[in-house]
Amino acid sequence: MVYDLSITNLEQQQPQFQDSEVPAFFKCPLTLEIMEDPVSLYTVSGHSFERSMLVKALDRNPYQDPMTGLRYGHKLTFGPNRSLKDAIEEWKQKTNYHSALIDSHVQRLRFGTAIAKEEAADALRVLARDKPEHRVTTAEAGAIPPLVNMLTCGTAVAKENTAGALLSLAVHVKNRVTIAEAGAIPPLVKLLTSGTVGAKEEAAAALWNLAI
Repeated sequence: MVYDLSITNLEQQQPQFQDSEVPAFFKCPLTLEIMEDPVSLYTVSGHSFERSMLVKALDRNPYQDPMTGLRYGHKLTFGPNRSLKDAIEEWKQKTNYHSALIDSHVQRLRFGTAIAKEEAADALRVLARDKPEHRVTTAEAGAIPPLVNMLTCGTAVAKENTAGALLSLAVHVKNRVTIAEAGAIPPLVKLLTSGTVGAKEEAAAALWNLAI
């Protein structure tokens, strides 16, 4: 795995693997990125794609296989490829993919542009929400201090994303003291009156988790 932590590369930073390390069928043929939600197109080719990308392709042309270009006399449909998703998840576990991904997001929180920080906070929010096993890993990677800092220094979007990330991280009892000691409670309370509608909801839920 090649992992570039140089500040100049933080905007595009993701865990990067040599082509030989990633099975080709793990990648969406439309993006060449490792798939998160693979689906199989019900055609002769049977190719699998990242769900969101296939939806966009079929929105543009619902009768054409985006991989082969073949046109059909009916609208194309697709379904989840659960076996492929399981295989990708198993590979990610073996290669410590998620740990590298978390580290990259933490670096973007610390050194990225305002937009990069918004995206990193949102990515950590989703990861902590959907993958409970990574809540402690995220805290141990040093995500909490820069997240708390964004509650006061970030954009409105960043504050909302950050409150959501802290909400999910605070589900794990081990993280609650760390979040409180990092100074998250006062800015979360402030968001209840000064934040966006979404930020107010996320802040209220985060404070609830911290109070349990």
